[in-house]
Amino acid sequence: MCHGDHTHLAYLIELPKRLGPTERDLIIKPEASDIVAVRNPESPHPPNAGRSFGREARFPPELQERFAGRRFIPVDPVELLDYERAELILIGAAENAEKELGTEFKPDDESEHTADVLRDLKLPREIAREPLFEGRWK
Repeated sequence: MCHGDHTHLAYLIELPKRLGPTERDLIIKPEASDIVAVRNPESPHPPNAGRSFGREARFPPELQERFAGRRFIPVDPVELLDYERAELILIGAAENAEKELGTEFKPDDESEHTADVLRDLKLPREIAREPLFEGRWK
C-alpha cells in the first residue's frame, strides 16, 4: 500500500490463530505495518550484506532508471517484486497498522479447512497443513 512517499507492507495474521515459537523467534506479530523498499542492485552494499557480486537482481532499464542513483526506492511500481533476486528491506513502522494507515482489516473467519491460502497453494490440504500449523524454526 502506498502511503505518502513510501510503501507499506501491512498484515494481519488469520492463521494460525495462536502464534507459536517460530513467530516469537522471528518477531512476527499478529498485526503490523512495515515500510518496504527495494535495494538498487547497482549500489554498493556493506561487506557480508546483500547479494554477492554478479548475483544481484537485473531490472530492465526502465525500472533501473527509477532508482536515479538512490540505494533504495519504494515498491512502486509493484513489478519491481517480479524479478528474481530483488532485495527488500523492511523497517518496522507500527504495531497498529489500521490506526497508522487509516484503514480497517477485515479478516475472514477461517479455519484450516476453509483457508483460501490452502486452495491458493494448489496442494492437498494434508501436505499444506503441517507446515502452516506445526512448522518449527530450527
